Amino acid sequence: MEYLKSFPDYRARHRQLLELIQEIRPLQVTFTIMERYADLRRSLRPPHGPGMIGVIDTILAATTLHRGLTIVTTDRDFDRVPDLPVRRVVVR
Repeated sequence: MEYLKSFPDYRARHRQLLELIQEIRPLQVTFTIMERYADLRRSLRPPHGPGMIGVIDTILAATTLHRGLTIVTTDRDFDRVPDLPVRRVVVR
């Protein structure tokens, strides 16, 4: 949402986002996903890893890996997560 608010056509983009959200089914965060989250956090932490990403991003990455999904994002931070399928989108 923060990113969308930076665009002059925020209201139109917000409306499109609300329409998209209607089609998305939420996923449960399980204990197994949180274990994967903990492992990911440890593996990203310097000096052994490429650097931390945000807590919520790490939960998203762990969920994506656990469920065999692909993250669709504009965020390059996910590049630090090994073996994470990422589809980068460009917002204009």
